[in-house]
Amino acid sequence: MTKDAKKVALPGDSVALPEEFLPGRHVYEVNGSIRALLAGRVVRDVDKREVSVRPFASTKVPLVGDHVTGQIEAAQSNTASMRIYYLNGKPTEGGFSGVISLREDRPSRGLKRTRVKLGDIVRAKVVSTLNAIIQLSIDDRHGGVVFSLCSNCGRPLSKTNGRAKCVECGSMEDRKFADDFGREVTEP
Repeated sequence: MTKDAKKVALPGDSVALPEEFLPGRHVYEVNGSIRALLAGRVVRDVDKREVSVRPFASTKVPLVGDHVTGQIEAAQSNTASMRIYYLNGKPTEGGFSGVISLREDRPSRGLKRTRVKLGDIVRAKVVSTLNAIIQLSIDDRHGGVVFSLCSNCGRPLSKTNGRAKCVECGSMEDRKFADDFGREVTEP
């Protein structure tokens, strides 16, 4: 593969002719010319007869299978909205939003379990990005609430016997906890 290391393309710049190369990544063909879709370095693969543009900067966006950590901004009975602050353990610059489905597999007779509450710090897995909506799941053992405050007095909760107990007022709360709930300090 040969690279035109000195060749820089801006969006719309012609990088090759269709007779010379096939369009690769981050380029498009229009009016008998292959043009750059974004700013970057032109890369020509002579073996494949393909021209591409390698972007100068790449945006880190959540993809299916990634783990995200964030804070619950809104919670309803079936869904919760989460502001994403960490992507695979690294801070995000964009501050994405995701939606967590809170439907349980097993119906519970009359018992309604609160899986997350407003303000909880939650770790989730990205399960879909269809239609630019980041859909999240907390169903695995590593996903769920990693830090929470008492709904009664606002002090941090600690996990005891599968439930969260407030050390200040003694209030007991139920959540879907991550396997490492309360073990480490987590920032939103």
